[in-house]
Amino acid sequence: MSENNRIKQLLFSIGLARKAGKVIVGTDAVCDEIRKNKIMIVLSADDISDNTKKKISDCCSYYHVTLHSCELSKEELGHAIGKPFAACIGITDQNLSLLIGRNLIN
Repeated sequence: MSENNRIKQLLFSIGLARKAGKVIVGTDAVCDEIRKNKIMIVLSADDISDNTKKKISDCCSYYHVTLHSCELSKEELGHAIGKPFAACIGITDQNLSLLIGRNLIN
């Protein structure tokens, strides 16, 4: 199964997690929550700018948070969580983070 199919299967769970307050949306908000040690895994869209990519990557690297670049556009990633677009999302729920890690990061 391709990565794109695997992430699309997880989008429903990610959408529910957002409604439960377990998903942080946006580059600045995600980086702020990473600094507070609340983010377990970060998913980023594949069409973000180089500056945004570097900011997210540097923050995740410094704080040892797993970063996964999805094969989804900002619009597709945003649609999964009920927003028009999302450059990145941070998952604060440990169980969902483990599920994503098992299914996406081989």
